[in-house]
Amino acid sequence: MFSIIMFMKETNNGLGLTYFFLVLAMICWGLSFVWYKLALVHFRPISLVLARLIFSFPLLMLSALLMKRLNKINRKDIPNFMLLALFEPFLYFMGESFGMQYVSSTVASILIATIPIFTSVLAYFIYKEKLTANNYFGVMLSFAGVLIVIFADSRGFSASWLGILLMLVAVFSGMWYGFSIKRIGGKYNSLTIVSVQNLIGTIYFLPFFFIFDFNEVISKKWTFEMLLPMLYLSLFASTIAYIGFIQGLRKLGVSKATVFANFIPVFTAVFAFFILGEPITFFKIAGIILVIAGLIMAQASNRRRLKKPEEIILDERY
Repeated sequence: MFSIIMFMKETNNGLGLTYFFLVLAMICWGLSFVWYKLALVHFRPISLVLARLIFSFPLLMLSALLMKRLNKINRKDIPNFMLLALFEPFLYFMGESFGMQYVSSTVASILIATIPIFTSVLAYFIYKEKLTANNYFGVMLSFAGVLIVIFADSRGFSASWLGILLMLVAVFSGMWYGFSIKRIGGKYNSLTIVSVQNLIGTIYFLPFFFIFDFNEVISKKWTFEMLLPMLYLSLFASTIAYIGFIQGLRKLGVSKATVFANFIPVFTAVFAFFILGEPITFFKIAGIILVIAGLIMAQASNRRRLKKPEEIILDERY
C-alpha cells in the first residue's frame, strides 16, 4: 500500500495521490449514510451525533495544529460562530439523524446532495443573484431525479413523509448555514471553522442528551461492535475524508474538486446495496443519474466565478 501511494505521489507532481484521496473522501462520505443506519440500531440519534462530535473534535483540532491551519478566534465573532453552530451541526444533524430512521441511505444522500441547488435558488430571492439557464434546467433535472428515486419502489412511495420532512430540516439548515458563514468565511480557514462550530455544537447537544438519552446510555451493555459504526463516522467521514477533500481543493481548485462530491449518492447506493441490502432498481439508477447531471449543470456557472480554492468554505455535512 505504501509503495502504491509513493508511486502516485511521484506521478504528475502528486496528482495521482490527490485523486486517490479525493475518491477516498467521496467513498467515506458515501459510506457515512450506511454507517448511520448501522449505528442507529444501537444508538439514539442525539447520542450518536454527540458521540460523533466528541470524537471528531480533537481529531480535527490536532489536524489543524499539525497542518498549521488553526486561526485565533476574535471575540466579536463568537456570536456568529454560535449562529453557525445552531444551523450546523445542531439543526442539521437533528434533522439528518432523526430522518435517517425513516428513509433509506440512498434517499438521504440524494436529498442532502441537493443543498447547493436550493442554496442557489434561495440566493436568487435574498441577494438577487442571477440564475442562468443552466441553473434553472439543473434544478428541474435534479428535482425530477429526486422524485424518481423516492418513487423508485415499484409499490409506490418508498420513503415516509416524516423522514422526508426531517431530512428537509437538514437541507434547509445546510442552506442557511451557507448564508451565515459569509459573515466569517473570509476571516478563518475551513478547519478552524469546523473545529469551533463542532465544539459549540457539542454544547448545544449536551442538555438534550442528559434529558432524553443519558439514562438509556448508562444502562446499555457496551460492546466494541456497537461502537464501530460511530467510530467510522467520526474518524473517516468527519476527519479523514474532510482533510482529504481540503487537500484536493488546494491542489486542483474548486471547479475540479467539487465535481467529485456529486458522486456521493452513487457510492451510497452501491454500498447500501451490498451492506444493507437496499435494492438498486432501474428507476433508482436513472434518478441518481438525473440528480448528478442536474447538480453539475446547476453549479457549473457558479464554479466559473471561483478562482482560488480558498474562496469556498466547506462544512462537515457527511
